[in-house]
Formats: sequence, structure tokens, C-alpha cells
Amino acid sequence: MAAWLWSELLALDMTVMDSTSQKLNLRIPQQTLSSLSFAEGTEKGISQWLANLPKANIGETARQLYQGLIELNQLELAADRRLAILELIRPEVHYVCTALSKYYLGQSIVLEDKPRKVANLSQSLQNHLANGYKIVVAQERSIKSRDHASQMTLALQRSIRSLCGPLLRAFQLYCPVADGVWLELHQLYQLARRRKLHLTAVPDKESASTKPLSIEQSYIIALLMGSARPNQMRQSAMGKLFSTLEDWSRTARIVQPTDAKALFIINPDMDCPARYKSLIRDENLDNSLGLDTSELVNSIKDYMLQGSDYRGDLRIPDSMGVELLQHVSQSWGDLAERTFNRIPSGGQLKVSIGMSATHYRIAGKAFTRFVDAEEDMETNPFSDAAQREKQTGWATAFDGGSQSVDWHGAGVEQIDYNGTGSGIDEDEEAENYPIHTLPIVNHSPGGFCLTWPKEVPKQLQAGELLGIQETNDKDWTLAVVRWIRQVRGGGTQMGIELVAPHCTPCAAKLLRKTGEPSQFLRALLLPEVPAIDRPATIITPRMPFQINSKIIIHRPGYSQRAHLTERMTATGSYSQFEYQLIEKTKDEMSQSETKASSLTVSTEDDFDSLWKSL
Repeated sequence: MAAWLWSELLALDMTVMDSTSQKLNLRIPQQTLSSLSFAEGTEKGISQWLANLPKANIGETARQLYQGLIELNQLELAADRRLAILELIRPEVHYVCTALSKYYLGQSIVLEDKPRKVANLSQSLQNHLANGYKIVVAQERSIKSRDHASQMTLALQRSIRSLCGPLLRAFQLYCPVADGVWLELHQLYQLARRRKLHLTAVPDKESASTKPLSIEQSYIIALLMGSARPNQMRQSAMGKLFSTLEDWSRTARIVQPTDAKALFIINPDMDCPARYKSLIRDENLDNSLGLDTSELVNSIKDYMLQGSDYRGDLRIPDSMGVELLQHVSQSWGDLAERTFNRIPSGGQLKVSIGMSATHYRIAGKAFTRFVDAEEDMETNPFSDAAQREKQTGWATAFDGGSQSVDWHGAGVEQIDYNGTGSGIDEDEEAENYPIHTLPIVNHSPGGFCLTWPKEVPKQLQAGELLGIQETNDKDWTLAVVRWIRQVRGGGTQMGIELVAPHCTPCAAKLLRKTGEPSQFLRALLLPEVPAIDRPATIITPRMPFQINSKIIIHRPGYSQRAHLTERMTATGSYSQFEYQLIEKTKDEMSQSETKASSLTVSTEDDFDSLWKSL
């Protein structure tokens, strides 16, 4: 499905022999050109060309860089000169790819034509840049001995760093990593290790921290990212994690596969990321390496336990939420056994996406109708309930009878602030909360694997709350998206985990120590399950609710005060808290008794349509 992410039409397999007679299968183009059509093939010529790029026109800049890199990689050029030229071009490619990311990140998972081409263009730019550095690696024998260590270290580090760009982008778009990327990463690191260049710090102004990164650090960044289960993460979380790994990579270690702390195994002859050692059976590990993440995981756990009192060496950005820290500590920690086995199955499920749609389906009504007007009198003085309260309080006043002034004169438009007027169409409300009917790929007692045969909604992301309804079942069950992936030739699939078979829709309002309380927001109450010692919990939006918040939980007819005591789960979309009731603020109202209740690999680089539209 996502094979378009790797577009290396000019790349040919080139077997490079190193001094130890081991083969490196690097995909690089043949050098057949004697000159460039767009500039003089020197540092001065390329510098002048780069200086004249129209930076304000990102589309034209991208076009010239794309075509220039293709030509440069086919130019016959000495290794040292090629390396110097690539170092001039690299910052411009970084700038363009960063600017282009807004066109495909934060969009629907299945990209439309233009965002897809922009993503493909970004992949190609960084792939062609990586090809240039790999050509220098392939020219190793021509490098002068006095410059060998410095130039090979730089070329190997830049090759790995350039390949990390397409790797991260594939993760962010939930696509398969292109064939050959992992294999090249492994082989480049192995070569650096044999040359004893892997620990040398390399200045890198394009890193997030602008600090030097060794070849081993650059390699570990890719390994940690690949083993962090990125298909269970949100796009924004992946970006934060990737930049943070530049610092965290110093804490993880490459070790021998027999090391007791080697949680992951890296086979340099396999085109795949690091794998859990516990899952490997009957495989010769003589040429493999291990990845030790124990110190990193322990530091993350210490930070989560100690909070502001943490005094460890690991630097954790304030923007990195607890849910992301929990996720990576579990991914890089001991492998948890699957609770249930998957069973292939057919049939379909009805799915609603997000808190708003799920609350609507479970409650059977829009949120404006769900929130009782009596509870909202203070925040909406124009509601029917507020007007009735005023009439009751002033009924005996001199102007409270039939002689009072008629403020609702003819021709004055009446505004229904509660949204409960007859002018609102139930079908129109339902259209705002669509139901998606999806085929089931397989299932287990804990969840389902579903496939999207058509366009994927933009709001679908890992960690999103779902409502699901099985065939011939009237009730809606609560679930969450655990992972998303695009399958070559098989569309988009997602794995969902069941959260609770039943829940109660409610509204929650944050009580502040000073000022007015917040507005009511959608929430869901999950009942206590004594059999597994699980207390009653409430699911709320991600913000503004926090541990120790005081809230009002409102259901039609009555409200209760509660204290949020512990956060059990958190994703980018919602939080799940344990809570304790403080007091009942309002008894069940009599009027509620009378109310009715209802609850790919591309065959050509077709970017011509992009240049002017970017």
C-alpha cells in the first residue's frame, strides 16, 4: 500500500569489497557524467548555485535540489570533493524536508494525491542525499591514507543519519519501512565497527541538539526508534521521541548477543530492526549484536516515580508526557506475553471515532441535550431552566404577573441556547458523528484487527477512543486504537483493544480553587469490577483534568463531586482516572422522572505537478 515511499529508480546494487573481503550491498547509482548541467562541479560552483536557490519558493527549491542531487550522484568525482559538496547541500535538504512536512503530517493516514507526492519527494531527497554519502563509502580505496579516518567517519555517519529521515517518515505515516533500509543501516555500522570508527564523535549541526553524534549513537537512534513500537504512537509523539533519542542514545549500549542484558538482537544480514531476544529460536547469533536498554529503561522509570525530585543523569524534556514515557519503557523493557491468541475471522464492526462521536452513540443524544439545563443555569442565564427559576423567584412581585412587560415581541428572533429546539434534526446531528462499517481481519477476547477498505478519517490515530458495535447488537462497547499500519496491497489496518463492555455517559466539569468552574466536557464512567479488583474509573478528555483535580460528575437528573486520585491510562486523546466521590451536590431532580431516557514502490518520480503548488 505504501510502497511509494521508496523511489530509488536510479539506484543500482553495487557490491563493495572492504579490506576484510566482506561484501557491502549498497544501492548507489553509477557515475557516468563528466559535468553538471546546473552548476560547476566544484565547491565554489555548488556554493553559488545554493546561494541562488529561491528559498522563499519551497517548491522550486525542492525541484532544483531533487534534480541536482540526481545529477551529482552520477558525476565522476573524487571522494573528498564529493564529500565537501554534500556537506554544503545537506543543510538545504534538511531545511526543505522540514518545510515540506506540514503537507503530509497531521493529515489523514491514507494521504491524498498531493500530500502523498510531497511525502514521496521528501523521501527521495533524503534517499538521494544518502546515496551521495554511500558513494563516498564505496570510494574508500581512493581516499588518501592521511584523510581516511576522518572522511570515512564522516561519510558513514552522514549515510546513517540520512537514512534515518526516510525511516522516521515511514513510521510517521504508518507505512512499511522500504526494503533494504535496515540492511544498509546494519552494514554501514558493521563497516564502521571493523574500522574502529564507530565511537568517534562527529559534529552535526543538523541534529536537534546540534551536538556531535558518533556513528554508534546514530545507529542506536535508529534501533531504538524501530523497537519502540512506533505503530502504536502518534505522529507528534514520534517526532518528539526521535529528537530526544539523540541524547538517550548515549545511555543504551551495543553489546555481544550472549550478554545477559541484551534484550534485543541485531542480525546484520537481515533486513529488519532489532528483535526481542526471547522470541528468537534456533538462529545462529555468531555474527549478531545485542542491544542493552536496561539503564535507559530504569532511568525512565525512576523519573516517572520521582517526578520533580528526579536527580538522575537522563535528560527528559518537559514536553514528553507520561503516556509516551510509559510506552517506551514498556517497549524497551521485558517483552510482555500476549494475553490472548488472535483468531482469523470475518464479519464486520460498526465503529465511531473519538470521544464526541462515541459519547453521542452511547448516550443516544447530542451533548447539548445530554447536559441538563438545570445544571447549567449559572453558565447559561438564557436557558429555559434559568428563566423558570427567575419566574419562580419573582412570581409574587408587582410586575411578576400577567401585566408584566412582554419582552418577546413579535418579529424578534428567538435563540435556542440549549440546542434543544425542534428545529434541530436528529439525522443532521447523527451526520456529525458518522459510523464506519469495517471488515474484521481477526479477533481475540481482548480486541480486533480491522481493515479500512476506503478512505481513512483524518482523526484516526493511535491512542484514539472508539465506540464499537457488533452485528445484531444494540449496545456500544468502548475500545481504543492500539496500532495502525499500512499493508502493501492490503490497505490500512488497525488493532483495537477493548476497554470496557459497558460504560455510562456523563459530563465532567473541573472545579477550580479560584474563579468560575470550567464548562462541562464529555466523559464516560466505567463501573467497578470486583472480580479482578478494578475500581470504578472515569474517562475524560486529555485536558484539563489531572491527578488530584476536583470535578463535578453530571448525569441527567443529578450531579456528584469527585476527586481524581490516580491516572490509570493516558493517551494523546484521553485519560482514565480512578476517583472518589466527595458528596452528592444535588439529588435526583423530579423532572428527570418524566423525561424519556435513551441512552509502493513508485514506477516514476511524478513531482512535476508539485513544484508550483508548494
